[in-house]
Amino acid sequence: STMARVVSTSSLAGLVWVPKDIQIPTTLKELNDWNPPLVFNWSPDFIQPFYKYGRSKLAQVAWSKALTRRLGENSSVYVNAAHPGAVATPLTKNKNHPPNIPDFVQNWRATLVNNVCWSSEEGALTELYLGVATDELKEKQVRGRYFHPQSIEVTNSHAENVELQENVWQLCEGLVAKFL
Repeated sequence: STMARVVSTSSLAGLVWVPKDIQIPTTLKELNDWNPPLVFNWSPDFIQPFYKYGRSKLAQVAWSKALTRRLGENSSVYVNAAHPGAVATPLTKNKNHPPNIPDFVQNWRATLVNNVCWSSEEGALTELYLGVATDELKEKQVRGRYFHPQSIEVTNSHAENVELQENVWQLCEGLVAKFL
C-alpha cells in the first residue's frame, strides 16, 4: 500500500487526569518543572504523577491532530491516536506495591485487573484497526481522530484546542531539532 499510517497510543488519562487550565509546555524545562494543582488535598507526591501522565497522553492526541493538519487532507499519511483500554499487562499486574498500601487493597486491585481488564490481544484491536484497515480509513477519511477501545471515536475537548496542538508541536520540534 502507498498509504502510510501513524498511530499514537494515548489513554483515557488524557481526558480524566488533566487540570482544567491545562497548559502544554513549549520547553523541556517547563515540562520537567511543572507542578500541577492539588486535588482533594492529596499529597503532591501521590497526585502529580497522575496529572503528568494525563498531560503526556493528551499531548499524543494533540500532536496527532497537529501532524494531520500539517499533512493536509490529500496526504497519503493517516495519523490517529487511540486508547487501548484497561489492559491486564505485567505493569497492571505488578505485585510490587508501596508498603503503605494494605495487602487487602492490593488483593482487591489484582482481582479487579484479572477479571475486568482486557487481554493484551483485545487491547491491541483498536491500534490494529487504525494500522491495517486501509480501505475503511480511506473511505471514511479517518485521520486526525482519537479512538477508545474497539474503534469508538471520542472527542477530547482539550485536544481540539489548536493553540494547545501547536504548543505540543513546537515542544516536540524543539526536542528533536538537534538530532536532525
